[in-house]
Amino acid sequence: MGKFGGSMKVLMYVVLWLFPLMGYANTQQVELDKLIAAPTLTLKCTGDEQGLDIPLANRWNVKKVTLNLHYVSSINLITSQSQLVVKLNGMPIAQTKLDALSPDVLVQLNLPVQYLSAGYNRLSFAVAQHTESKGCEKGCSPDMWTTVDLKRSVLAIDYENKAVPVALSSVGTLLFDPKVFPQAEVHLVTDTQDAEQLNPLSIVASGVAHHFDYRQVSFTVSSKLKPGVDNILVGKHAFVQGLLGDAKLALADHPQGGYVSMLPLPQAGGGQDAGHALVVVTGKQVDDVKLAAETFASMSTFPGTSSLSAYEFKLPKLREYSGRELIEPGKEYTLKALNFPTATFQGGNAGSKDINFRLPSDFMIRPNLAAKLTLHFAYGAGMRDTSAMNIVVNGKIVKGIHLGNSDGASFQNYVIEIPTRLFQPGSNRISFATELHPPLKECDLMLTGNMFLTVFDDTTFSFPDMPHFVELPNLELFMLSGFPFTRWADGYETRVVLTETDDNTLSAAMNLIGLMTQKSGFPLYAITLDHALSAAWKGDFIVLGSPDSISAALGGKGLPFTKGKSAVPYALVRDWAAEPVLVSSVQASQLGEGQGYLMQFESPYEAGRTGLVFAARDSKNLLSLSEALLKSEVQAQTEGELTMLDLASQEDKAIVKSFKPETTYTTGKSGKKSFWQSYLYTHPYVYYGLVILLTIGFAITLFAVLRRYRKKRVAGRAV
Repeated sequence: MGKFGGSMKVLMYVVLWLFPLMGYANTQQVELDKLIAAPTLTLKCTGDEQGLDIPLANRWNVKKVTLNLHYVSSINLITSQSQLVVKLNGMPIAQTKLDALSPDVLVQLNLPVQYLSAGYNRLSFAVAQHTESKGCEKGCSPDMWTTVDLKRSVLAIDYENKAVPVALSSVGTLLFDPKVFPQAEVHLVTDTQDAEQLNPLSIVASGVAHHFDYRQVSFTVSSKLKPGVDNILVGKHAFVQGLLGDAKLALADHPQGGYVSMLPLPQAGGGQDAGHALVVVTGKQVDDVKLAAETFASMSTFPGTSSLSAYEFKLPKLREYSGRELIEPGKEYTLKALNFPTATFQGGNAGSKDINFRLPSDFMIRPNLAAKLTLHFAYGAGMRDTSAMNIVVNGKIVKGIHLGNSDGASFQNYVIEIPTRLFQPGSNRISFATELHPPLKECDLMLTGNMFLTVFDDTTFSFPDMPHFVELPNLELFMLSGFPFTRWADGYETRVVLTETDDNTLSAAMNLIGLMTQKSGFPLYAITLDHALSAAWKGDFIVLGSPDSISAALGGKGLPFTKGKSAVPYALVRDWAAEPVLVSSVQASQLGEGQGYLMQFESPYEAGRTGLVFAARDSKNLLSLSEALLKSEVQAQTEGELTMLDLASQEDKAIVKSFKPETTYTTGKSGKKSFWQSYLYTHPYVYYGLVILLTIGFAITLFAVLRRYRKKRVAGRAV
């Protein structure tokens, strides 16, 4: 019977999973854990509500939304008084009893389409939970819980694409919409044999990725239109006119300068694809095309006309280390500026809220300094004196603020100094976690209206200035912010080299540029693309291709898996106290199907500058691996000097193996390396010794000067 019941349960899961797919052409389904950074939601106490946001793209005409919800509740709950309510944008749409005899539940719900709108829609789960012990109920007993399994809960959205109006305003409202999921796809069309078009093409790709914000976007490139996806045609006027003529479309005549136009996307068999669009970025000469590309990549407001002409583009001088969520050391920020509006925590299960920001990836954080958090907050009366607000930095509790006044209190300029050793280069998080306790005796009714804590958005935060000095190779920094290629937000002094000229290699390069754009949060206007790298290049560079072609492009540099002899690293088992033992095998071997790697090293042309290679056996595999790099789970495992990728595994999941560097190099703020700074950084005892010697020398000199001065005074008195 148990085996039969288990089989029926599996069959039910399969039916519920496949049911939304029947009868609809366009269906997107996603596990709820992909919409929020948590595998579960646990609802506690007598009453609790938590939720997540469902993104709905502007271009979707939603027909049906189905939720296969899986949850588990405590077996100690009183069934007749406990329930789970599902809400959509605040409106209750379903409710179910929390049955102690059937705690593991899978239920299918149809979400009413009339309560949904384009944008982010709040799906929340609220519980009323009751239990009894010794004739009374505690407000937050440990056995009062219900957990929603987000990984096994699946949302299916059935939709049709809306017709895209032939107006540039559609670009901002419909085409590049970060609410499209699971990923966006854009096809870039250009004259792939014209090397001059590479830079305008990369600017367009970077601008598109910037518009999609955090949403994963996959690029393909060719010299022909691609049906079924949005196309962007980038090229000189003659190429564009020829391609449009083949599709029986015409481009309106335009004066000198850049030109951006919106056209219907032709279908292969004739007619037009109303659900997708063709955007044209063109000009008479390559400089005009670049001007149009820069304008297109920068626009946040698009005109309602079908075309525009661009005559000039000015980019203000950018400072180093500017980009998404990056704070400037020494500057004071309000919480409002850090995207943290005034927040009120209320009730016995109020939870926490976060501030997220980034520090420069090459910050050499000095541990003996402190960041300054100046709090403005207030809390309610009538709470137990065990109530507190905890300040948590990157998962570590650093300060607890006692909320001990039974009459409540309000504070201005409550200063907390947080040791800088708790922060890290790259992403950081400060959390406000609350513990609000009512002064209850056994069986007292818990009233929560007076249990609140409000943190005001004029609270300020500042981080002290630090030297920019980091030890590389470290691919983790590249995945965090695109460093060092985004040291300047626009990619200044970075060159991307394509050792092959085919469409797949170019597509892989666009994916990599899109990835760096989304990490830094700024279009890469200044990055340059080429088919070769001169020995005179003094900046940072990225090279894509096969190991042998990359090695040849870099003057015979030794890389793993080339046809000749090359060193290949392997990691052996490590003990608890040490890093893995790396061994190196000199061998002649080749990359296989689905295999490739990222490798970072110091530029052979300029000390302190960085080279990065992205290698696969051929361009087809290179494109597949570039798409794998867009996935967050792959990025999280990429670190050290070398990261090996293998897609030839089950379930189309990449196997990622990273290797720490045996030798390192250092780089500074401008990318240049000071020999003495590097030497003292890597030999700290020499630095301390010099400080001690200088201190002793200063003391001896001061003593000698004072002694001489005293002798003169004594001699003067004697006269």
